[in-house]
This record gives sequence, C-alpha cells and structure tokens, in this order.
Amino acid sequence: MFALAARSFNQASETFIRQHARGIAPGNTAFVTYDAAPEPPLDGPVLADLGRRPRRLGAGGSEMSRTTLPVGLLHAGRTRHAARFFRDTGTEVAMGEFGVFACKLLDAARRSDVRYFVHFHGWDASRVLSDPKVLRLYDDLWARAQGFFAPSRFIADKLIAVGCPADRIAVTPCGVDPDAFPMSARVPGRCIMVGRMVDKKAPLVSIRAFARVADNHPDARLDVIGDGPRLAECKAEVAGMDLPEGRVVFHGVQPHDTVRRMMSEASIFLQHSVTTPDGNTEGLPVSVLEAMSAGLCVVSTRHSGIPEAVIDGDSGLLVDEHDTEAMAQVLDRALADPAMCAGLGDAAAARVRASFTIDHAIETLRDRMGLTGL
Repeated sequence: MFALAARSFNQASETFIRQHARGIAPGNTAFVTYDAAPEPPLDGPVLADLGRRPRRLGAGGSEMSRTTLPVGLLHAGRTRHAARFFRDTGTEVAMGEFGVFACKLLDAARRSDVRYFVHFHGWDASRVLSDPKVLRLYDDLWARAQGFFAPSRFIADKLIAVGCPADRIAVTPCGVDPDAFPMSARVPGRCIMVGRMVDKKAPLVSIRAFARVADNHPDARLDVIGDGPRLAECKAEVAGMDLPEGRVVFHGVQPHDTVRRMMSEASIFLQHSVTTPDGNTEGLPVSVLEAMSAGLCVVSTRHSGIPEAVIDGDSGLLVDEHDTEAMAQVLDRALADPAMCAGLGDAAAARVRASFTIDHAIETLRDRMGLTGL
C-alpha cells in the first residue's frame, strides 16, 4: 500500500495533489490529511483532521472547516495515531506533499517502518527557507527521508543549497493531461489569466499590461479566473480604468471544466509570476503547462521553473519580473500577430506532450519510490 499525505485534498488550485492521488497507485492508496477528508471522496482509506484531534474516517469522510498549518511537528498522540494508520493499512511507502507539512509525518513514518518521500512545490522551498525553525526541521528530513521531488531545477537547486542531498532529489514537474486540454480554437484577441490572486502571481501587472495596449486592439478581451487577497484591488483598478465594459471580466473561482472550456477559446495566456519581498516563489505553475497544452501563446516571466518549460521566442514569450512595460510590449506583439501566436502555441503544445505530461510525472515518481510493481 502507498500513502499520500497532504495538508488538504480540497484546494481548487492544487490540482496536482488530486493527480497524484489518482495516478501514483490507483486502488492501492491511503490518504492522510491535516484538515477535512477529501471531497469528493478518493478511492481508499482516509485519516483526516490531524490538525485538530486524531480521527480515522472511511474513504468518504465528512466536510470540516480548514485549519491553519503551524510550523512544527504533530502532537505525540497524533503521531502515534498516524503511525497506527500506516500499520493498519499496510503502508510500505508514503509521500508528503509540501515540505512543511511533510515534516509532521516523518516520525510516524519512522515508527511504522514506512519508506518516506517528500514532494516540494514552491513556497515551501523559497519563503520559508529564511526561518531557522524550518531549516532545522528540513535537516531532519534530509537525514531520514528516502528521497525528494521538486517541480523545477530552480527549486531543486534552492533545496540543495540548504542541505538536501543532490543524489536524492529528482526534478518532477507536476504534469498535465494533454487530452484534458486539447488545442484551443484560439479566438484572436481572447486573453486569459488563471490562478490565485496573490502577490507571487502579480495579477495587477498582467492587467495593467493589457490595459496599456487594449486601445490598439478593439477586439481584445481579458478573462480573469481565480480568487484571493488581491482580487478586490484588481477589480478596483479595472473600475478606474478608461476601458469599455466587458474588456476585462472577472469570473472568480471556477470548476476545472470551466477553466478548460475557457482555455479552449483563448489565444493568449498571461501570468506575471514574481518573487515576493519575503522570498516566496512559484515552482512551475500547472496553469502555465495547461495553457501550453491547449496551444495558447504564453506570455509570462523569467521566474523560477517557468523558463524550463517556456522557451522564450520558441514556445512562448517571457519578460523580466515586475516589468510592466515589457509585458505590454510583448502582449501588443502577440495581439497584433495571430499567426505568430499560433506558431508559439503549436510549439508549446508539442513541448508539453514531449516532456510535461502527468504520465511523465507519475512514471518518475513511481520509479523513484520503487512502486513500479504496485
């Protein structure tokens, strides 16, 4: 039995966790989570609510409110409960999603003789690396876990710099299902943003870049999908712009099916990822890979793992972080030249299918964790 551990399986923005849950060991996976049980349910036994009190649930479980994730270890009683769950389910190999959360189950894995792996993603390998308490916890991970995964070479190198053994970390981008994001109809002028409205995605930069060139392209439209702390600020900024109604449309959080449908009509994908003042970075955003799979012209930044997927001038267009003017200039070119957009999108789709599918990611994870026979 394989066990997948995550702070939550219910976050709309963390599609990669659901992909791992369904794809690594189908029918042979147990689930451990700090908050509510997976909803909709996943196929396997569930230990949920470790953030409050030990409680074992069936595969369905019940909905509970989210809890915060303090840095540190689980209470001793919860560690014993998790170790018992590993033993009762016959778990031999486990993987923790996000480094800070993965630390909480390291002792439980050791007590139950489980081979333990950790998948880092972004903030857990950037912003928190300035916290001495986190670095002490990570030192324990480096010494006692069997292996590590990072979504990009950029993130892997950051972890190696703080002690992660270079021979035990593999670069494993969170891939996409190309069948779920087939080639878009690429309606000229249709732009889209998808992601949480947070500082490291700098949504205002993308919106301002669009606004600067919108007058040059009367048919251009920007659809913004996502929610978060910067959403109100973005809406207020657009309300104060001299733009006709409907040129920038906020859709809030949408189901994945809606995201797929809207990408299937777009021609340009915008994401101005940046490193925040506290050091927080992306890993390799899944939304960028989804847009590439759909054949969109990705306009993004030279940030973290993005240049490892988007080759500037070949499979997308990249600018420096925080450079609104460069973003506007590149977007202006893309809107003016649908044929160029289509060529970049074709190359992007081919690149995803060659190197960034979920099958590639799952194969690497299974191989590194010794699950090929499961």
